[in-house]
Amino acid sequence: MMGRFIGLDIHRAFAQVAMVEDGRVTDWGRVECRPEALREFAAQLRPDDQVALEATGNASAVAVLFRSP
Repeated sequence: MMGRFIGLDIHRAFAQVAMVEDGRVTDWGRVECRPEALREFAAQLRPDDQVALEATGNASAVAVLFRSP
């Protein structure tokens, strides 16, 4: 079984999250663009999840937070 595909549309104050699993798209709502909220969101991700970030000014900062403990 393949992992989930998760996309984040990143804004200044929040990221809008969508997920594709088993061919179905689900709206996961918004995550605040604060380090604590993004780390909490990242903790919910599975090892086989594929995450795509919108290429925007603060996308690299979000990616770093996702990789940090």
